[in-house]
Amino acid sequence: MIRRIEIRQQFNILVLFMIVQFGGILLASLVFSTTPLASITSASQSGQINTPEQALWFFVYFVIATLIILLAFKIYHGDVLFRLFEGFVIIVSSLFVFIVLLGYFFPSEPYLVSIIALILAVLLIVLKNKQPKLRNTVAIIASMGVGLVLGLDFGFLVAYLLVAVIAAYDYIAVFVTKHMLTLANAVSSRGLAFLIGSTDIEVIPKGFFNKKEAEEYAKYKKELQKIKNPIIKGLIRKGKLPLISQVQLGAGDLGIPLMLAISSYKLAASYFLPIAIAIGAVFGMVYTMYIQKKYLIPLPAIPPLFSFMSMALGLALLPLGLEYFTFFFISGILVLLIFTLQARRSAQKKV
Repeated sequence: MIRRIEIRQQFNILVLFMIVQFGGILLASLVFSTTPLASITSASQSGQINTPEQALWFFVYFVIATLIILLAFKIYHGDVLFRLFEGFVIIVSSLFVFIVLLGYFFPSEPYLVSIIALILAVLLIVLKNKQPKLRNTVAIIASMGVGLVLGLDFGFLVAYLLVAVIAAYDYIAVFVTKHMLTLANAVSSRGLAFLIGSTDIEVIPKGFFNKKEAEEYAKYKKELQKIKNPIIKGLIRKGKLPLISQVQLGAGDLGIPLMLAISSYKLAASYFLPIAIAIGAVFGMVYTMYIQKKYLIPLPAIPPLFSFMSMALGLALLPLGLEYFTFFFISGILVLLIFTLQARRSAQKKV
């Protein structure tokens, strides 16, 4: 029973992840294949980023923004400021998605497209605030927008460097400083659309568990005691066993792989590399879920995603030369080993 619920949650997250990756590539194909649309979207781009220095500065801004947000969560306990920030981010990121979709059908009306796209972006965050269940939908659209903008702006090698640096940062922020876990908890508790999640509650009789599952539930029940929800407490008092399963994934974990996939199109004007990278990212997500299930600890998603995307790149570029395969594939293997060993060490410390 426990395993079935966990698999269901992981499958839901994996489907949402795939929607962002392959849906984002499909949107990018509209830009690449339609000249008028490319001219419309160019007004939304900040210019090509093709040097390592530009990528590193982008990363610095990213880290500074993360730390500022984390500090704000610590010193400000209201909701208005965070709702305004959420609204700004969602409107800006989803705006590009709507521009691409509308621009494809009305390429000769750039101003009308921009106005309608802005209205839809504002409407999106308004609906999310009225219907919190739309959080996943909003986060998916926003993640596609971020991946599209960055993928079109970044050259491939610079994008690959940026993902590598972010993977290292994600590793440190989760395994070492753990401040990313604090940030994720703060975002989740306020219901902000900066991550996707899948939550399920199932009530089963005590006698349904086998011996191993009963032992697992005994540990899990300690966590249930901390929940203040009166319905959950009532179920426990009646001798029923509520199983609560929740899996969450940050919007950055959705948008960053898409950025790399879209940026790779420029290497050969082919969708072979973007699709290969997206498939690698899917395998990376599956592996992350496997390790999380095995060790039951929070994990950074970017390192394993980067690892499997690198290995997919190595295999895809093998026809061009053994040196390409060696660089990307070996890089992916090394990152995967470091991630897996650290996950095992973290699990041992927890025990």
